[in-house]
Amino acid sequence: MIELKEEMGITQIRKICEQTTSRIFGFIMYTRRHAYITKVLRDSDFWGELDEISGANWPIFSIRPLYEGRYDFPRSNGNFLQMMVPIWKEPNENRKFLDVFSLEESKDLPCFITFIWKDNDEIEQIIWKLSNENEVDAFNSIREVVQIISETEELILPEYRRTENVFRNVKINIEARIAKQCLIKRAKSIRTLIELFTSLWPK
Repeated sequence: MIELKEEMGITQIRKICEQTTSRIFGFIMYTRRHAYITKVLRDSDFWGELDEISGANWPIFSIRPLYEGRYDFPRSNGNFLQMMVPIWKEPNENRKFLDVFSLEESKDLPCFITFIWKDNDEIEQIIWKLSNENEVDAFNSIREVVQIISETEELILPEYRRTENVFRNVKINIEARIAKQCLIKRAKSIRTLIELFTSLWPK
C-alpha cells in the first residue's frame, strides 16, 4: 500500500502504475468524518496485513482524509421556497481526486476504487463501498475487496497481467460479491418483516 504525499497527483500515480507487475490498481478515498477508516489506515498492524494480502504485484493508494462537504442554503432572492432547498458545498481541494474517478461528491465516500488505465488512456473503475460502522467492520470491508482482487490476479498467467483482462476478471468477481451481498441484505429484510408480521398475528 502506498500513502500519497500532499504534493502527489494523478501524474505521479500514473508513473507508479506503469511500473507494476499487474495492470490493476486500488485507491482508498475517505474524509475526516470517517474516523474508523482513518484509524485502520493509521494502524501499522492493519496496514501490514492489507499490504501482505495485496502483495507486490498491484498497488493500493491511500490519500489523507479529504475535508467533508456540507449542505448549505443559498442566499435569498426574495423567494422563500428557494431558501428551503439545501445545496451541497464541496471543498475545492477535494475535486482533484473526485473528478479523476468521476465521483460527484465526498458524501459518496468512503469507498475503495478498483481501476485501470485502458489502452485508449481512459480510466475504467468499479466502486466498492466501505463500512465506517466501527473499526472491525471498516477493516473487514477493505480486506474483503483486497482479497477478491489479489485472489483473482494470482490466477492470471504472468504474460497476461499487463493486459485489460486483469481488470475484466476482477470486475466480474467484485460485481458478483456485491450482488451476493445485496441478496443477503434483502433476505434479512424479508425475514425481519416476516418475524414482525408473525409477532402481530393473533395466536
